[in-house]
Amino acid sequence: MHTVRDVGATVREARVRRRLTQAVLAARAGVSREWLVRLEQGHPRLEMQLVLDTFAALDLTLTAAESEPADPSYEARWDTVFGGLTERPPEDD
Repeated sequence: MHTVRDVGATVREARVRRRLTQAVLAARAGVSREWLVRLEQGHPRLEMQLVLDTFAALDLTLTAAESEPADPSYEARWDTVFGGLTERPPEDD
């Protein structure tokens, strides 16, 4: 998963696979149905603990893993834009 839309789609797919309504899942996760709708739609500003509670209610585990950038020039661009922010200028003697 790379975006909040991916997270929402994952929740929705798991809910549908388990044949749960939004109301039932919301009750199990301790959130409102309206909040769950926003999660499934990929709303960018939702409380992380509630997202994790929803994953737990679906018996899902969220795992972080390193991945290669989709664009090989991504790292080079990152270094070009932000590289100077982490380097200290030489000190005068």
